Amino acid sequence: MENKQQRPLFLGFSSQKGGVGKSTLAEIVSSILYYEQGINLFVMDCDLSQDSFYKLREREKSIVQESEELSKSMQEYFHHLGKKAYRIYKSAPKEAVRTARSKIDGISNEKYQLVIFDFPGHAGTTELMELSLQMDYILSPIEADIQSLVSCLAYAKTITEIGVSMSDSRIKDIILFWNKVDRRVRNIIIDEYTKLIDEYELTLLPGYVYATHRFSHELSTYGLRGVFRSTYQPPARGLRTGTGLDELVNEIIQRLKLKTKTEKWQRLRKESNSWKTS
Repeated sequence: MENKQQRPLFLGFSSQKGGVGKSTLAEIVSSILYYEQGINLFVMDCDLSQDSFYKLREREKSIVQESEELSKSMQEYFHHLGKKAYRIYKSAPKEAVRTARSKIDGISNEKYQLVIFDFPGHAGTTELMELSLQMDYILSPIEADIQSLVSCLAYAKTITEIGVSMSDSRIKDIILFWNKVDRRVRNIIIDEYTKLIDEYELTLLPGYVYATHRFSHELSTYGLRGVFRSTYQPPARGLRTGTGLDELVNEIIQRLKLKTKTEKWQRLRKESNSWKTS
């Protein structure tokens, strides 16, 4: 029988329209959570039409292997970090949860808090609805585009309603957030649909993730200091300023009740102090 207390949370990144930045955000958020926040995780790339997550790792691996300087820097980085890069697996949506469970069981020496699933670009099929209901949480970026908003809200409502009615469903919440927001202009669509999402009683994060060209900066072009989108390291804090990314990550940590590196250290220190006084 599965031990629910030790089972990692399943977090899906889903969207109803390609091009909203779902996979890019999944890649960046995963790296911040793992490398910076100390949250042990692995990734299931279910978007077989794109393989965005998996292919990014392969590109980076190739770049590092071809550069002696990068290879040395990476070795020093991971030595200092004290752990290897997080694992990324490819899987068809139908097999994704089964594959994830087999990986969890097969790597018994590691305790995972989180498994991140990068969904295909369109999550409207029966197969993908079933995958959605096997997640604990779904993060869904939305853009100020009426056509994509209509399909996204319909998907969110369906998942919420089915999830509540099914006793064997794992889904706890589908979390929407505005992505690629232009900070230079006030968008009436965002204002109106924020009200509508509230009327539907769906979860919408309070902040925005803002549009910036930095999100596409990869290791091959910008090197270790300027890279933003990477499976080997998080974007530097200075590069993230004003993007809304840190606010998004903090919301994820709080809502999923994830234990960060700081919290683990504080807990261990408290336990150590109690041992000394006992």
